[in-house]
Amino acid sequence: RVRRLLSLGSWNPVRELSGKSGAQARKNGLPLVRLGLLAAGGGVIVYDGIVNDFTYCGASVRFVRSLKTAGLIAVDYLQLKEDDEEYATKIKAIHQKSADRLLETCLLNGGLYIKVGQGFAAINHILPVEYTTTLSKLQDRCLPTSKADVQKVFRNDFGKLPEEIYNEFDYKPVAAASLAQVFKGKLSSGEQVAIKVQYNDLQKRFISDLGTIIFLQDIVEFFFKDYNFGWILNDLRKNLVLEMNFLQEGQNAERCAIDMRKFDYVHVPKVHWSYTKTRVLTLEWIDGCKISDLESIAAQKLSLKDIDVKLFDTFAEQIFHTGFVHADPHPGNIFVRRNSRSGRADIILLDHGLYEELPENVRGPLCEFWEATVLRNEAKMQSSAEKIGITDYMRFAEVLFQQPIRIRGGRIRGKLSQEDIDHMQEMARKNFEQIMGTLKEMPRSMLFVVRNLNTVRGISHQHGDVVNRPQVMARYAQKCVYMDHSRRSPLQYIRWLSRRIYFEYCLFLSAFKLRLLDWYFNILYLVGRAPASARTVMRDMLTLPTDPAILR
Repeated sequence: RVRRLLSLGSWNPVRELSGKSGAQARKNGLPLVRLGLLAAGGGVIVYDGIVNDFTYCGASVRFVRSLKTAGLIAVDYLQLKEDDEEYATKIKAIHQKSADRLLETCLLNGGLYIKVGQGFAAINHILPVEYTTTLSKLQDRCLPTSKADVQKVFRNDFGKLPEEIYNEFDYKPVAAASLAQVFKGKLSSGEQVAIKVQYNDLQKRFISDLGTIIFLQDIVEFFFKDYNFGWILNDLRKNLVLEMNFLQEGQNAERCAIDMRKFDYVHVPKVHWSYTKTRVLTLEWIDGCKISDLESIAAQKLSLKDIDVKLFDTFAEQIFHTGFVHADPHPGNIFVRRNSRSGRADIILLDHGLYEELPENVRGPLCEFWEATVLRNEAKMQSSAEKIGITDYMRFAEVLFQQPIRIRGGRIRGKLSQEDIDHMQEMARKNFEQIMGTLKEMPRSMLFVVRNLNTVRGISHQHGDVVNRPQVMARYAQKCVYMDHSRRSPLQYIRWLSRRIYFEYCLFLSAFKLRLLDWYFNILYLVGRAPASARTVMRDMLTLPTDPAILR
């Protein structure tokens, strides 16, 4: 044991030398490890570039960028205290700052991010105006892709270049959207066509981008308990898959054209199937101007009233009768032109990628509910709403009509102060803010109907509300109550006609009461018994805030 202790404690030059050489070797080996890791990483990037066109590298960059944006937005909201005296002002500033960050991130990431951003911008009756106004810029600021990317799509889908398929093909896009670009071309027959070409990498990056978006919204929902918009994204997911299939869009366009045959003023571009694939859609070229282009409409001497009545009837036919509803009717997808024979307006429906089916068991009760709301038959309203699965029928009516159904003003006053006016407007505003629960109760097919109604309402508002949209839609719903009966006996017709007369009476009476109330407020102002804001209080209360940016 002593000999072993002495040997352990003695100096061993061989061991010391070997220890130094090992440390030196480890030190010299570190750069080699780093170089190896760099080489491996570089190899992965090169492989991804050659095989996948940098699909996975791009997905990583977009994920990090999105995570950074979500983190910055979360920090801003977490730092704000609700008991802050300047909470109202600061929250608006944070809304705007966050919306600007989201806009920049969506534009940089492109593709699905832009589509989801557009979807959230369209629900301007739910999100703060700072978000909807800012995100609506995505309608106009989609970035076009390169000529090489367009050629890759054609090589993969057709095995040919565009100029080998079409007699003429202009590589300069006439429109750039979130999922595709539109080019102008000419067939061998000489017919001009619109060619919709999907972005080359869109389908490759769809799964990773959608996963990132859902992951981020789940994180936000975990930290912010009041955030409850994730269900909207989940409902959009299945429709986005369908929207990327241009064969499906072509079928939707043809079905829409069949449904709209009863209206000689509605036109849907014809599909050229021999020039159409999953990512390329070739359509008839139809000249026209956006329904929001008031200058062009005036130059063609078209009537806004005529345009709006035709627009409302078109979508009322889809919602109440056919059940095949265009879910994205923003102004870029609705064109108007002057009919060469009648001199009146034609409606041109574009972009048929996103549709929603309203089944008969929803459509029928919806027509009954709309009629009962006009008749103020609350028992019928409740029973019809229950058939659809809605419990708060009055809130549901306000969502559909997009104006207050009940105006509880209390007793008639001989004088109104500014505080009274502010209180009335605040009550109306809070009423609209409580619609989220009703939307979540709705059948998911109804969400796109609400989006349709909201977008069309925005177009009507931009036109100056020259037509009473709720009345036009209500008349159509009431007509469909009779149209949808399989048996139409003379007795049934007489019953329907009597209901129709009473229905028109109720419509007139409701509008007349609101007009009287408006006159009453104006008289109070003229005799000095109310502030100037009383002159517009009824219009302000009966009109949901409309985002002007969505009309671009």
